[in-house]
Amino acid sequence: MVNLHFNNELPLAQGTSINNYFADVLKNIACDEKVKSYIISIFSKYKTSHYDLSKDSITIQYSSAKSNNNFEKFQTVGDWLFFANSIFPESLNGASKDYYYSIGQLSYFNCYRIIHEWQIYESLADNFIPLSIECRSKINTQTCADIHIAPFDL
Repeated sequence: MVNLHFNNELPLAQGTSINNYFADVLKNIACDEKVKSYIISIFSKYKTSHYDLSKDSITIQYSSAKSNNNFEKFQTVGDWLFFANSIFPESLNGASKDYYYSIGQLSYFNCYRIIHEWQIYESLADNFIPLSIECRSKINTQTCADIHIAPFDL
């Protein structure tokens, strides 16, 4: 499927960390600071393939999380779908966009349901679509500017 190793693909200045890169690119996204920090951490999380679900069935992963009411699995599915929709939306091609949006939203809602005090997950569930699309737009625009090419149409 898609190779997700950023260190070879993003035009990072020497000494710039992935976290700092995304913090700069996403500094003006429309959400509160806690949600923004969490979103930045999602992109840093995928600098290695440890949490990569690109070769897994999202349906099976979500079903497993649901049958065990497993916070970590819900979080991993939600984070993967947010990441993939923001960076590599073309890799989500086994079902409709609406299906992936719904599974991402439900994954984050279940995280919120399990740990009710963490409002971040409620916000991510409610705003999954606009936030992931806004992140995609900002990352695409910044990356294209960094390597001097015209941005792709979204």
